[in-house]
Amino acid sequence: MQRAPKGQPLQKAPPPARSRWSIPTFAGRQLREKFKTGRAAATAAGTTLLVLSTFISTVALAPAANAAELVTVSLTFDDAHLNQVAAADYMNSKGLKGTFYVPSGYLNSDSSHMNTAQALALQTAGNEIGGHSVTHADLAFADTGEVTRQICNDRTSLTGLGFRVTSFAYPYASSTPAIENIANTCGYNSARGLGDIASHIAGSETFPLAETMPPADPFLTKAPDQADSTWTLQNLKDLTLKAEPGGGWIQYTFHHIGVATEPLSVTTENFRALIDFLAAEQSAGRVIVKTVDQVIGGAVKTNGAGPQPPAPLTSGNLIRNPGFETAGPIAGDAPACWVPGGYGINTYTYSTVAAAHTGTAAQQLVMSSYQSGNAKILPPLDTGQCTPTVTPGQRYTMSGWYNSTAQTQFELYYRLGTGNWQYWTSSPFFASSASFTQVSYTSPPVPAGATAMSMSLTLVSTGTLVTDDYSLTKAVLDPGAFQPMTPVRLLDTRTSGGPVAPRGTVSFQVGGASGIPASVAAVTFNLTVTNPTSNGFVTAYASGTTRPNASNLNYDTGQTVPNSVTVPVGADGKVTLYSESAGTANLIADVSGYYAAGTAVANGSFKAVAPARFLDTRNTGTPVAPKGTVSFQVGGNSGIPAGVSAVTFNLTVANSTSNGVVTAFASGTSVPTASNLNYDRGQIVPNRVTVPVGADGKVSLYNDSAGTAHLIADVSGYYLAGIVSLPGMFQAITPNRFLDTRSGNPVGANGTISVQVGSVGGVPATASATIFNLTVANPTRNGFVTAYPSGASLPNASNVNYAAGQIVPNSVTVPLGADGKVNLTNSSTGTTHLIADVSGYFL
Repeated sequence: MQRAPKGQPLQKAPPPARSRWSIPTFAGRQLREKFKTGRAAATAAGTTLLVLSTFISTVALAPAANAAELVTVSLTFDDAHLNQVAAADYMNSKGLKGTFYVPSGYLNSDSSHMNTAQALALQTAGNEIGGHSVTHADLAFADTGEVTRQICNDRTSLTGLGFRVTSFAYPYASSTPAIENIANTCGYNSARGLGDIASHIAGSETFPLAETMPPADPFLTKAPDQADSTWTLQNLKDLTLKAEPGGGWIQYTFHHIGVATEPLSVTTENFRALIDFLAAEQSAGRVIVKTVDQVIGGAVKTNGAGPQPPAPLTSGNLIRNPGFETAGPIAGDAPACWVPGGYGINTYTYSTVAAAHTGTAAQQLVMSSYQSGNAKILPPLDTGQCTPTVTPGQRYTMSGWYNSTAQTQFELYYRLGTGNWQYWTSSPFFASSASFTQVSYTSPPVPAGATAMSMSLTLVSTGTLVTDDYSLTKAVLDPGAFQPMTPVRLLDTRTSGGPVAPRGTVSFQVGGASGIPASVAAVTFNLTVTNPTSNGFVTAYASGTTRPNASNLNYDTGQTVPNSVTVPVGADGKVTLYSESAGTANLIADVSGYYAAGTAVANGSFKAVAPARFLDTRNTGTPVAPKGTVSFQVGGNSGIPAGVSAVTFNLTVANSTSNGVVTAFASGTSVPTASNLNYDRGQIVPNRVTVPVGADGKVSLYNDSAGTAHLIADVSGYYLAGIVSLPGMFQAITPNRFLDTRSGNPVGANGTISVQVGSVGGVPATASATIFNLTVANPTRNGFVTAYPSGASLPNASNVNYAAGQIVPNSVTVPLGADGKVNLTNSSTGTTHLIADVSGYFL
């Protein structure tokens, strides 16, 4: 739980890029009327000075031996920050145990928070694990159903993981009598507030020096304000020292220990000195340190889950209360389904104003001081009451009306499962505007595993920002834009339909399948042949069209051979596969994306063509010489415009007289350190290639071999030239080696390696997908490799199949994870080296 002292804005340092969501600031806001009256009383003339001067005078003497009761101290820690583990180790080494309030959605969320094993180890060591809501929600902004889900489901999740959970802490110290009753109903024995006990914080002078034992209200136990970087060691000690004469209960609240960049942190030195002090006080018989559960007592109760969230909006504007016209549950505060939020070191206020774009309400942010971070009003990061439900792989277009004295931008978050919220990305900045102006932004594809998202315009400097009339809709891609998706198997004749007959065909549905629109221009999939009873080749083409003179995959008897295919989709939404063979063969198709239908006109858009043979050196009778190069015309040939940026074609090597490597590159440029196709003597090997086109409209193929080889190129589409700016458009780059494990260790048996693509080698962090040539080398056992976005589960799909000792290449088109990485999993009982040569990316 992170909350500023009552009545003061939160100050939180910028977290890592993957977890930039932070805590709402509450400038001037008081959730419970008792705090208002308490503060008013504290500021009565003559009272504050007297009480404050009494409190800050240092007490160095021990309390009287006949003190009314022993002071009980509880050390509590909020939010499951990883740096709390080392603090617990030191605390436990001195014989003291603590209570750790854990939002279940934070466990296992990222490298800055604890995982389940670490939290269980704390419990095993004698510490207590308490609940802190699923998503660390401000419960006062939520309806009864959301509050119940947040509190009950948090406890249910933690209990299911093996924790003994009896204590709760309100996130942001935000509670009402109704919320406190729900905490009771959800099976907790107590719930902690904040800011009700005297400390050095101005305004707390008239508050009690300690909570009573037992607490008058176990579901709103009193505690001092949370410790932060402004607290001295003496401030920390004084909480106990001042309470010792009268007894009672003191609950310390910590967030970070030893993190200099976090305002809600105390130094390691001060924390350890406090622990040493408390251990000494306990040894002297002046205090006793207990967990909250030990103080409150009571049996472990059972509880059910909260109610199901309301049905999500699935069409049109997915934002609830987009124009702020419906008031929220707190009179005079944020509107329904919107909450304040921010991060960094800054001070801001928020309010509803009548000067709206439409209707009678808009939201105004005023940033009065700024060092870092931002401020915003956004849909809450909840379990389903308000935030829009989203589909992985889908893009969303957001818009909003604003006027401001400073620049602004959209900031996006996504939820994994039901409770793990993550920072996603931000839009470009929009300039200040004196009058209401509408701006829009289309997101990257939703990361794998995401179930909901939130977004808003933000204020990133001092100034004023007024927003109104937000919209969030499923994005409509421009024609020729690529929509990546986590690979999905749409055809496997081994499990349905049986092998393809000699010179037979099989068609599979693309349009309308697995979330793909009914009408698409083309599809990219990995095609695998397995268990063929004779040699042959496979040709892919749009259903309902004439089979072209082209091939996509060549195979021998008994081989398992993969190859990537990009091909137009028929009017019926299907792709047809023809097996040119005297025997049968099983075929598998794993789709990794599609191209939007319509006439492609935007820079970087893809135009599919019926596969056509642009090069076949067998027709000239002259193979490509050793270390030789052959070029073929793309631009201005067979209806392809003269100015295109890149081309996609199936490259096949045949009749090679030695082993070797073929590299494709733009004519007129240097041969890159990359490969597209590896072959042995006499092999027929295909591979899909996407490569830039030279200024003369040509592509060159370099044969790195001591022997000759015939080369065949069957073109299936091209990309329009120009500066790329729209989502889904392709930017070719000179092929570049992003991974080569031969310089280190091979990928282990059933092991996974991640490749950073975004933000590397000219690929922007905002890239949604990539095309690269993946090569397997020196495998010690048979197996296959699957490429998929980082953060996603391993799909039931494959990209490269190999036998022991083989060198096998295949082109891969795959989405990037939210961190810009691609995972490669080696499904094998042996090791293998992997090489990845990137040739382009999609925005």
